[in-house]
This record gives sequence, structure tokens and C-alpha cells, in this order.
Amino acid sequence: MNVVIDFNGDLPNDTRPVGIDVATREFLRAFFRFADQSTFATLAPNSSAFATFRDLATEENIAAQRCTAIAGIDDPALAEAGLLMRYDPAISQYAWRRRRHGQKRFSLVGLAHASASNAVREAIGALATAPLQSWDALICPSHSIKQAIGTILEGWQNYFEERFGQAAPSPLQLPIIPLGVDTVRFDKITAPERRIESRARLGLADNAIAILYVGRLNYIAKANPMPLLLAVEDVANRSAVPIHLLFNGYFNDEDNEQAFAAAGAALCTKAKVAVIRHGDASFPHGLWAAADIFCSPTDNIQESFGLTPIEAMAAGLPSVVSDWDGYRETVRDRVDGFVIPTLAPAPGSGAQLAYDYFAGRASYGDYLGATSQSTAIDTEALSRALFTLVTNADLRRDMGMAARRRARDSFEWSRVIRSYTALWADLSERRASAAELAPLRDGAAFHPSHPDPFTMFASFATLPIDPDGLVELTGLGWDQALRRIRLKIGLIVPQTLIELEELPLVIGQLESVKNASVRELAQMLGIADGSKLTRTVGWLVKLGICRYRAPPSPE
Repeated sequence: MNVVIDFNGDLPNDTRPVGIDVATREFLRAFFRFADQSTFATLAPNSSAFATFRDLATEENIAAQRCTAIAGIDDPALAEAGLLMRYDPAISQYAWRRRRHGQKRFSLVGLAHASASNAVREAIGALATAPLQSWDALICPSHSIKQAIGTILEGWQNYFEERFGQAAPSPLQLPIIPLGVDTVRFDKITAPERRIESRARLGLADNAIAILYVGRLNYIAKANPMPLLLAVEDVANRSAVPIHLLFNGYFNDEDNEQAFAAAGAALCTKAKVAVIRHGDASFPHGLWAAADIFCSPTDNIQESFGLTPIEAMAAGLPSVVSDWDGYRETVRDRVDGFVIPTLAPAPGSGAQLAYDYFAGRASYGDYLGATSQSTAIDTEALSRALFTLVTNADLRRDMGMAARRRARDSFEWSRVIRSYTALWADLSERRASAAELAPLRDGAAFHPSHPDPFTMFASFATLPIDPDGLVELTGLGWDQALRRIRLKIGLIVPQTLIELEELPLVIGQLESVKNASVRELAQMLGIADGSKLTRTVGWLVKLGICRYRAPPSPE
């Protein structure tokens, strides 16, 4: 199976990397390196996107001629490949488009990352009504994301049952496959000489302990730094060695930058707090090599799987993370680091928050900020965990080694791609043997909201063009007819009509037989697409080239 990748050409900004964009690029790199395919095809929206796709492939030693572009959903090459993968959950539109051309032609696979925004939730909700099949899947990076998606889909099932008396369970597969990490790269960028160099540039003493946070520096939409600042200051006051808290990331705006600076100044007097921005030329590989401990006590529903904890593992760092979403599935408590308890309001406490966001009374930031504001990290447990690691070099070493092994054994991209490959093969088997749901009946609309316009608006016209209605020439000369056709208002969307090269055949046939029904014309000329001929007849009548007479009404 040669999987087709839906790729729009967007790439992450190196100075402002967004998790899903980074994950997409890293997936593509791993896909080119580890997928056993003869060719690499993409459903790209334009030549620029295809060029970017091809450039990424060549960076991974894939010859440019092995990359191909798929023209569209109806392209035979997509059916031959058998699977289209999109690195987000918006696959419902493709399911409807596929229904037009054949639902067994290929499988659809999407990936759910962050699931908090209205746009993503609408995309997930659309899956409940889309014509998806058992050979389609939405990959979830963690059990937490699967549960969040399940909540939306279950809500739709409850709605169907309440309104129609029965639920309509989705056949969509929801496999759990984690994101991956390039452990070979992290081995290189955390080599001993890198550590010496990075710590020297940061001015860290040999006995100083550097606690590292990596990611967007946004207290509303990523993680509130207050628990981390409080815990680090407590550790600094109890420790005999210098404690440095390093934030490596970027600010979305001045408000966040000022808020972080104010919080650091107010809450940390003993601990040294520094911000090193992503893209800093002095630290082209980040601060992984300089750090002793990685800490990310996230508390935000915008987070999903969490790339940085597995990157910290690959860097050989012990981690202290919150017991939150995918974090709890990566860091093993007291093995690779410590997992800190979190506390959130009980289900049912946020109905007003959900409505305000949906109704536009609250922004996305307000929605995220309100939920994060009422989510607590056990700061005392966080402080204890950090202090334990700060004061025990052997434990830091042992946990860091365990973390590095776990990154290699569970999250190395070669292993993750094998999980993808196994899923793709399973979906292919299902597609070959499973029954098709909601097959498209002859003459039915591929999408309930997008019927044939001449069906939807049938009551607008006096009469339809009947296959048995007669067509005859009006006697207009060919030169006059050509002048009308060549007018800007005479020919608007030629591709919806029969080929213009075939038009003289139609005219010639009508000249010889005087008149013929639409059905007879199609048979005489060997025109297989009766719809195009019917539309062409309407156009010829509009231009005054032909005349149409409806068949007699049945008695």
C-alpha cells in the first residue's frame, strides 16, 4: 500500500513552533525515512505545496522522481494507493466526496491533536453524520484525547436517540498511536560537549541545577507558570546549590511577556529565572543539553499529547510533569521522573463556559483561561519532587537513563511509523471484506445538503428538459450561432457542457433528421453522459440555436 498524504504546504515557524505543526513535519520526515513505499504521493492543493512536499522528501534522501501529486479524490491513483491520510481530524468532507466516486476506493485516516477549539470540535462533530466506514480511522495520540473525542461523538449519539428514537453509532476506528521523537537527533544535541558549551553560554556554575520548561510561553493558552515558579522558589530556599529556572519558548504577545516577567519578579527572589527564546542563534538546538531536570506542570485543556516530555526523555532528562492528558501516558511516575496530581472541577461545572464560548460571548482565550484558572496543580508535591531530584544526582542520572531508554523503546519514530503501517494494513483488510454503510443509490445525492441543483430548484422552472422531449434547429445560420457562442455572456462554464468539438456533430445530426429527442440524440452520437447533453440542450435553446418541445402529457 502506498499511502497518500494530504499536505497543504504549511511548515512550522522555527521561532514560533506550534505543537501540531512540529508534529506534522516530524511525521513527514519519519514517513519518508521509515515507510516502505516505492513512491510518495500527496494530495496537494497547488504546485507550491507539492514542491514543498518534494523538498522535504529529498531532505530525507528520497529521489524527487519518487514523489507524485494526486489530482483529486476521483484520481485513479488514489484508489490504487488505497489510503488518504490527513494530519488533523477534518476528514468528513473527504468522506462525502469519496461517496460520490465509490466508498470502497480508499480508506480515510485523520489525527486528533488538540481538541478544545470550536473549529476542531465542529470537525469532530461532523464525523458523527459523515458517511464514514469501518475502514476509516481517527488516530488519537493518547487515551485522554480518545475520551475527549468520545464525549463529542457520544453527545451526538444521545442527540440522535432523543430526536429520532435510535442512535447511529459511528463505525470510525479510534486507535491510539503516540507522537514520535527523533532519538538519534537528541543523542547528538545533548552530547557532553554540547552540555559544556550551553551551560557556559548561560553562565551556569558547575554545581548549579537548571530546571527547564520548553514550549509556548502563554499563561492563558498553554500553561500557567505560577505553580512552577512557586515550587522552584521553595526549592531554591531549601537547597544548598544555585537553582535556575529556564523558560525556552516564545511569547504570543506583549501581555504574556509582561505577565511572565511580573510573576517571575514577584514570586522568585532566590531562584534565578531566565527566558531564552526559540530561535536564539546562541542556542540553535535549544537548552536540552544544559538542563538537569525538565518540568512541565501544564494545566490547560488546549494541551493534548505533549511533545516536550518525550523530547525531554530523548534528551535523557528526568521529568516532573502534571498528571494531565497525554503526559501521564509518557512519563512513568518514579521511573522516568515524577507525575504530580492535578485537581479540576467536577463534570457539569462548566456548562456556562461551554455556552459562552459557543455563543461568542467569550473568546477562545477566555474559554481556555477560565478552565485553566480553576485547575490546580499540587504545588507541594511539585516542590517535593523537584527538591528530591535537585538533591540526588544519582536519582537524576538513573531516571534520565530510564527516560532515554523509554524514548527509544516507545516513542522513536521508526517504531511509531510501524504502528501507523499496522493500522493502514488493518484498514485495508477491513475495506476488502467489511460491508459498506449507506451506499450511494443510483440517482441519489452524494450529500444531503448538496443535491443536484436541478433537483433542489426543480420547482423554479416551468418545465424540465425531458429525455423524450424533441430538439430541433431554429434555422439560425452557423456564423450567427458562432458569434453568439463567442460572446462573453454566451459561453460561461464550458466544461459543464459536451466538448465544443462535438457541437458540429449535434448540429449536423439535427439538420439531417430535422428533430430528435434528447435520448435519441445521445444514442445517435454515442454520448454516454446524458446529463452533459441535457445541460447542452438547455444552453443551445438559451442561445436561440435550438428549440425544445416537451413530450405530450400522458392521458
